[in-house]
Amino acid sequence: SSGINAEWPLRPGAEAHCGTCQSNAYVAGKLAERWEEFGLVPRRADQHVNIKIVAINRDKPRDSAKYRMMARKLRPVTRWVTLLQDNAASHVWDTLADYSWENAGEHNNETIKFISKKNDFYLVDRWGRLIRFMRNGILNRVRITGRDTQINWRDIVHNDFLLAKDGITVCDELQAEELLCRLSEDWSLNGRSFRTLRVGTSLTILIFIRADMEEYTTHGLLADAITLSQDWSSPSYVVIVDSVAQSKNSFATVDFFKQSKNADITLLLDENNSVASKYYAAPGDVVATDELGRIIGLFNRADLSNEATVAELQSLHVNWNPDCEAYVIHSDNTPGTASTGSTHTPPAYTSAYNTWWK
Repeated sequence: SSGINAEWPLRPGAEAHCGTCQSNAYVAGKLAERWEEFGLVPRRADQHVNIKIVAINRDKPRDSAKYRMMARKLRPVTRWVTLLQDNAASHVWDTLADYSWENAGEHNNETIKFISKKNDFYLVDRWGRLIRFMRNGILNRVRITGRDTQINWRDIVHNDFLLAKDGITVCDELQAEELLCRLSEDWSLNGRSFRTLRVGTSLTILIFIRADMEEYTTHGLLADAITLSQDWSSPSYVVIVDSVAQSKNSFATVDFFKQSKNADITLLLDENNSVASKYYAAPGDVVATDELGRIIGLFNRADLSNEATVAELQSLHVNWNPDCEAYVIHSDNTPGTASTGSTHTPPAYTSAYNTWWK
């Protein structure tokens, strides 16, 4: 699901015996065609986006029996829609439902097992991160209706992918709401532990990149980080390389590039993107932590050659993050809570991603 051609997948769960599922996958394909053609119309060019749809047919006898019928239905849109048959080996439907909701139910005291259903939609960005889940996402139905507002599911999907073109996703919000000012979980990669990496410095800078893309390596974030480390050596610089196959295959080349610059930077290859997942991070993100591992700064789509970004990092190094003081005090003074602040409720986050249709 991690593409390098700026194409984002939309993944509906389908039951081939269900006419609505067949029609919904077809509508998704026609929408993908329309949004792609916007690029040919000057006045609609800003609404252009390329997406791919992966429809996953459920592994049930009555659905498998109707697979060919659904494939015929989708034949006009096969350029945009790929129909896959789930099976006992892949268990995609079961894997997607392999989690539970805690603190759910009427009194917020129940644990409820999640169950996949037909027409569930998963929007995935180019890095493979899930950026929206839609239960019963019928694309030609109204999602929100009111006196002055009527929003269709398709409008929400289109807007999400338009923002994703610029790297803006709900992951930015999750970072700010759930990670900022919290203590990071300890982790280790390639035999190096996070605890060891931050010893002896009050600022550790985690930099997430793709090794197979020049904009993150020789002509981008890594090169800028090397230059910055040579001018400002106080922080600990840790570069974490995405573990998808294309990136992993280029790791040795990037490591040689780093060594040729004699840079005091630690380069680590992520394992199943486990560390990136802990920080909801995508290539281009920078995370600043203090000596305890507390996250005191987040930078999405970072530019380490930008003077303002460097100045903010230097301020975090010298002054810590004053905005985290109230959070730490709240955590320490709340009975029964740890300093990680698990009960802290951050202020409402208002971004273009989350408020345009509210």
